Amino acid sequence: MQTMPVAINYIPKISAVIPCYTLNKELERLALWCAASIREQVDELIIVEDGGMFSPKLMEIADKYLYYKDNRGFTKNVNRGWKAAEGEYVMIISSDTQWESGNLVDLCIPGKITSPVPSNQTIERLAGCWWVAPAEVTKDRGYLLEEMHTYSSDSEYDQRVADIFQKVDSVRFYHHMAQTVTAAGIEGGAQQALDDDIYQQLKAEGKAK
Repeated sequence: MQTMPVAINYIPKISAVIPCYTLNKELERLALWCAASIREQVDELIIVEDGGMFSPKLMEIADKYLYYKDNRGFTKNVNRGWKAAEGEYVMIISSDTQWESGNLVDLCIPGKITSPVPSNQTIERLAGCWWVAPAEVTKDRGYLLEEMHTYSSDSEYDQRVADIFQKVDSVRFYHHMAQTVTAAGIEGGAQQALDDDIYQQLKAEGKAK
């Protein structure tokens, strides 16, 4: 008597990248909360420190703790962690966020860039504080543009992947908004204004969307 094969649901390998600029103990605490909230749902946890304090606690919870003494900016820090990720899906997660509910695997949709829903703010499209990219999409659409140092680069990325973006309502998170940029003194500052100018110039040259 022949037996029918049993269908097994395939679960992809998930990497999470948490870019940090740990200037004080409060930012370390937020990063630890973020990491702990997702640790059990991801296969690979990468924490990338961009010129802040060396944290043994963050190193302990991570699979890869990439520490860089010199601050290179948000964009390059994200890309360093993203390029080190080995998962089929890579989650870019700001260190001032916390997972609240839902299964993170729901964010893994072939051919789609996805974001979960923040519970404390309204974001119509891609959430720059949390998005997910399949490896095959990254090969096609690339990483953040490093001409921009701050989060203007994720605004450009939002435009670049708008045609394949999908919001996933079943996963929710909390965002402790602007914690790092406030501590760094760059919220609304000269670098952000410069990055906005660079973004507009890249758009005019057809190098950004």
